[in-house]
Amino acid sequence: MRSSTSERPRSPTFALIGLARVVHPFPSSLDAVAAGGIALVAGGSPDVAVRLALGMLGCQFAIGAANDFADAQADSVGNPHKPIPQGRLSRGAVGCVALVAAAGGLTVAATVSWVVLIVAGLGLADGLLYDLGLKATPLAWAPFAVGVGLLPLYAWVGVRGSAPPALLGIVAAATLAGAALALANAYGDLDRDVVSGVKSVAVFIGAKWTLRVNAALHAIVQVIAAATILATAPAPALVLAEVAGCVLVWLGLSLAVLKDVRVRGLVWEVQAVGLAGLGIAWLAGLNGAGFLK
Repeated sequence: MRSSTSERPRSPTFALIGLARVVHPFPSSLDAVAAGGIALVAGGSPDVAVRLALGMLGCQFAIGAANDFADAQADSVGNPHKPIPQGRLSRGAVGCVALVAAAGGLTVAATVSWVVLIVAGLGLADGLLYDLGLKATPLAWAPFAVGVGLLPLYAWVGVRGSAPPALLGIVAAATLAGAALALANAYGDLDRDVVSGVKSVAVFIGAKWTLRVNAALHAIVQVIAAATILATAPAPALVLAEVAGCVLVWLGLSLAVLKDVRVRGLVWEVQAVGLAGLGIAWLAGLNGAGFLK
């Protein structure tokens, strides 16, 4: 799975690039920013918002590293440019990164409250279930969806200490959105999974149905968001933010039309950014209208 000793560069930069990549910086950072943004919407202080964001970042770094640790063998066949098969980091080193990141994320989460620590622990366990158990199966979408659903709960209870009934509806919608992102993520890895023999949900149902179900789930979430936000008479800025989020979601899906392997990963990444913006604006509107007291 590694390059030979004579071929592998020894510079610290080579390993540092591998370290930066193995923690999956894009989804990890996006989740952290979303957690911090939701915390501010909930009325949290900047200090609490930063700690919630850092706790989320550490747990997501751990999940990302565990993903590469678990996929090392498959990546040597289907994705040889990942850090482990490239020889940037050993599998053991990546395992250590996951453990250190998990410990750091949970420690920071514990500084907010024990409830936040529990939710963070559940999210971490859910991510590890995805990495180490279900990722290579058609059920991989389930822990992915649950993880996205837990994000608003984590940030909100971190500030308020409890979850109002309306927030549970947001969590349910976020879970649907997470399922949609899971499908888009599986679509991005479709060709590599076929080569490496991974039976992902996209391999199981095919590219066309993966995109169709993705679109249907996004449509359901957006209809729910639009129906509820219209009842709150939100500020124009929030409406624009929601519309922009919706547009990004469909822009991401439209990239699949290009049928280019190089842009397949952008389908879920653009959708994820759009959903983050939509979700934060949605929460802000509901909170401003008093539905989340």
